[in-house]
Formats: sequence, C-alpha cells, structure tokens
Amino acid sequence: MPNKLTLAAAEAVVDAILEAAAARKVVMAAAVCDVGGEIVCLKRMDGGTALNSRMAVNKAYTAVKWQRDTKALKERMFDMNLGDERREMAWFGDARFTPVWGGIVLRGADGTMLGALGESGGTPAQDEEVGQIGAAVFARL
Repeated sequence: MPNKLTLAAAEAVVDAILEAAAARKVVMAAAVCDVGGEIVCLKRMDGGTALNSRMAVNKAYTAVKWQRDTKALKERMFDMNLGDERREMAWFGDARFTPVWGGIVLRGADGTMLGALGESGGTPAQDEEVGQIGAAVFARL
C-alpha cells in the first residue's frame, strides 16, 4: 500500500478502472484527485461525454471533502429513516458535492487519506464495482 499519491499511481488506478469498464462494455471516464480535491489524473474513453468526466471528478472531490466513500454518503444523506434529519446536498453550499456511488477514498498504509477516485458512465452499481477495482489496484501498489 503506498504512502503517497503519485501520478504513476493515479494513472494505474484510472487505467484499471477504464480497462474494467471496457471489459463490461461500458463507456466511462475516471479520475483521481489528491487530498485537496484537485485532479491528478483524468481520462475519458472514446465515446464518453463531458458529463462523465465532470461526474468522475466530482465524485472523487466529494469523497475527499467528506473523507468517506460517496456510496456511504448517499446512504446517509438520503436514508428515509432519518425523517427530518435528512439533508439536501445544496444545504452544504458546494455545488460540486456529488453523493452518488463511485467516489472512493484512497488511503495509505497507516490509514491516512491520500486522495480519492471517481468514475462515471455506468449504472451506480457498475460505477461502484469498477471503482472498487481501481481502489484494489491502489492498495496493491
């Protein structure tokens, strides 16, 4: 497990995500952001849209800013059991927050958050699945 986020590591993660997407015949974009939420690597498959790219970056950004995977964030924000305790993302004042599956925090060996990945183009389950593949690649570096 790495102790810092490098360009080579970010590219390996993005490439693994896009390879997994291609194997599933899904056109995606994938991104890795640093701990500040800034893009380290972004790639979009041929046929992917600008929206795919924006969503991939925003998922990674959201995971970094909230310091948790966006799947968990979505479940927390929209849990119908919370009643009046639920919140709209606009309530938090950042239009980039994207609480949908696929933003995954990347951590070092000591648990320190080093950045996050995001991808977009498939169903929420597909995005999460290929994102987890990217996270596993990062953990093995």
